[in-house]
Amino acid sequence: MVNILIFGGGNHCLEIINYLKDVSKFSKKKFNIIGIIDPQKIDSKNIEESAKKIKHYFNLKSVDFDKKKTFAIIAIGDPGQREKCRIEIKKNRIKLFTLIHPTSHVATSSKIGQGCILAPFSLIAPKVNLEENVLINNYASINHHSFVGKSSVISPYATLSGQAHSGKMSFLGTNSVVMPNAKLGNYSKLSAGSILYNKTRDKCLVTGNPAIGIILKFKSK
Repeated sequence: MVNILIFGGGNHCLEIINYLKDVSKFSKKKFNIIGIIDPQKIDSKNIEESAKKIKHYFNLKSVDFDKKKTFAIIAIGDPGQREKCRIEIKKNRIKLFTLIHPTSHVATSSKIGQGCILAPFSLIAPKVNLEENVLINNYASINHHSFVGKSSVISPYATLSGQAHSGKMSFLGTNSVVMPNAKLGNYSKLSAGSILYNKTRDKCLVTGNPAIGIILKFKSK
């Protein structure tokens, strides 16, 4: 039995709960979700019946659990919030759980960092490097020799082509593409449906076909 703490009580939490159920069906692993941590009150309409019984906590300090026997999953689709949770989890010496859905294809030569989530029908091709806490959504594909930095989010049907690069805490919108050898900078966002052919600076909002970057003004760690 694997004890799980889920960070984030929104819609993505519902997806994570179902991914864990699917993993249980296809493996011998059994999961015990001991709580959902979210500073906002969880809307029961967004959580299925089986999840309503799970305890809700407003912060990590209010949870009574054995850190050595518990793993954390970050069920949040925003790179900045994912990174904040990752830092808090590391400070409290809790291990991140790497969640790979049974329908996801992962090449044996690829590196999957701790705390990554690979959603249904995602593709991780050979020689890919995913740093820790990366979220790869449904039907997204990361092709050969590509790199994705920590706490990044790859939206459904987004693609990193061969030898593409997506920096830390980056975001790829739905159906967006980073073409071969192109690079999306750290803390940058590629909007839905956009295609990036070249390299961008850090902290850019990148949009269009061909995608053009606009410098964003915000602070990042």
